[in-house]
Amino acid sequence: MNFEKKLEKRKKKFKTKLTRHESTNKRKNIMLSISKKKKEDLIRKKRNITITEEDSDEYYQLVQEILQRLPEIYQQLSNPNCSNTLELVTDLRKMVCGKKDPPIDELIESNCVGYLIDFLGDNNNPNLQCESAWVLSNIASGNETQTRFLVENQAIPAFIKLLNSPDENVLDQSIWALGNIAGDCVEYRDELLKLGVFDKFLEIIQTTTTKSIILNLIWALSNCVRKTPYPPLTITKYAFPIYYKLIQHDDYDIKIKGFWGLNYLSNGEYDNIQLLIDTDILPIILENLQKKIPEIRIPSLRILGNVTSGNEEHTQTFIDEGGILVLKHYFNHGNPQYRKEACWTISNVCAGTVSQIYEVIENDYVSDLIEIITNDHPSIKKEACFALTNIINCGDVSQLNILLSKHIIKPLCSLLDSIDNEIDHLVLTAIEQILHQDINSNYYSEYNNEEESSYAKLIENVGGKKKIEILSYSKDTLISTKANTILYNFFNDEEDYESDSD
Repeated sequence: MNFEKKLEKRKKKFKTKLTRHESTNKRKNIMLSISKKKKEDLIRKKRNITITEEDSDEYYQLVQEILQRLPEIYQQLSNPNCSNTLELVTDLRKMVCGKKDPPIDELIESNCVGYLIDFLGDNNNPNLQCESAWVLSNIASGNETQTRFLVENQAIPAFIKLLNSPDENVLDQSIWALGNIAGDCVEYRDELLKLGVFDKFLEIIQTTTTKSIILNLIWALSNCVRKTPYPPLTITKYAFPIYYKLIQHDDYDIKIKGFWGLNYLSNGEYDNIQLLIDTDILPIILENLQKKIPEIRIPSLRILGNVTSGNEEHTQTFIDEGGILVLKHYFNHGNPQYRKEACWTISNVCAGTVSQIYEVIENDYVSDLIEIITNDHPSIKKEACFALTNIINCGDVSQLNILLSKHIIKPLCSLLDSIDNEIDHLVLTAIEQILHQDINSNYYSEYNNEEESSYAKLIENVGGKKKIEILSYSKDTLISTKANTILYNFFNDEEDYESDSD
C-alpha cells in the first residue's frame, strides 16, 4: 500500500467514511495511555464480587481449608438429602471471592459447578439461589475457558429465568453473571442478545428503584454493546431514551455510570450517533461539561469524539449546539486527559468541511494546537498533530495561509523528532502539501531577507530539511520514500543532496 493510500485510510479512521467501528478501534489503541485505575474500575469488562478489601492471611487460610474439603463438599452436594447445602455453597462463595487469583479452576475440577447451576432453579430457596449465583458470577469473571465452561453447562438459560425472580438479591446476582458472560466475547454477547437479554435489562431498569440493580444494569448493558461488530440498531435503539433519563438522574453514582454507558452505546455506527442526536442527548452532554462534575468529563468528552467521528451532518450538529465553545475550556485544562480527548474531537472537526474548519480557526484553536505540539505531552502532541495536518490536507488555501501566518512550519518540523512513525507520515505529507501550494507571497512581506522568501527555505532554516534527510534513510519504506520525494522535488538544487543520492 503506497503512502497516499495509507494516509487516506488514516484520515478516514478519524473522520470515517467507511465504518465507525474501524475508526473507534483505532481510537482505542491511540487512547490506551490515558487509562487510569479509577476509570477502569468504573467500566471494566468483567467484575469479581469480593468480600474483603484485601486478601488477609486469615482469608488465605480459610481458602486453603475449603480447598482441602472440596472432595467432601462435592460428595455432600451430590446427596439430594443434604441438610447443609446452603452452608456448603456459602463456603464455595467465600473461596472464590478473593481479590487475587481466586481458585476458580480448582472449583471447576471439583465437579461442584453443575450442582450450583442446578440450584439456580430452586425457586423455593432464594438464599441458595443467591449464593449459587454469586459463585457462578465469579467464575464468569474469570478467563475465557472458565466462562466457556459455564456456557457449555447451560448456565445462560438458568440465569435468564432468574431475571424474573421476585427476590432482588437473586435478580442482582443474575444480572451480574450475565454481564460477565456478555463481556467475555462477541459470541456470548450475541447469544444473549438473541435470547432477549438486552430487552429484559431495559425493562428492569425502567421499573426498579434499587440503586445497586440500576448500577449493575448500566454496566451489563455496556457489555452488551461494547464489542465489534456492534449490535444492530433494532436492538440498541430503545436504550437511548433510557440513557437520556439516566444521565439526568438525581443519584450521583447512577448519573456517572449513565455517562459511561452512553459512551459505549454511542460508539457504534452512524445510526447510533443519529439516535443520540435525535434523543436530544447532545445538549445535556455539553451542559454537564460546563459543570464541576469531574467524574463525567472523560465519558462526556468521548461521546463528543464519537459524534464528530460521524458524518458531516453529525459534526455540524455538534457545532450548532455550541460544542466548539465548550471544548475551548478543556484545551487549557490542567488535566492532560481532558486536553487529549478535546484534541481528538477537534481533529475530527478539522477533517470536515471547509466551513467547519473555519469554526475551529475563528475560535483560535490553531494557537492552542500549536502550543500543544510545542510544549505538551507526546501523546497529546499526536492528537494536535492530527488536527493541524487535517486542516492542511482538508482545508482550502486561505486556511493554510492562516496556519502559515501563525508560523506553523517550525513547530510542525519539530514533530519530526518523534519516534512515532505515524506522526512522521502525517508531518511529511503536510510539509509536502505546503510546498505544493502556490501561496501569495504577501505572507513573506515581514521578512527583509529575500532568501527567506520560500517555504523550502523556511523549512531548511528551522532544521526541517536536515530532519527530512535523516528520515530519508528510515527503515520504514513509507517514510523514506516520502522523505526522498520531498527532497527530490523541493530541495533538488542542492549539491549535497545530489551527492547523497548517488
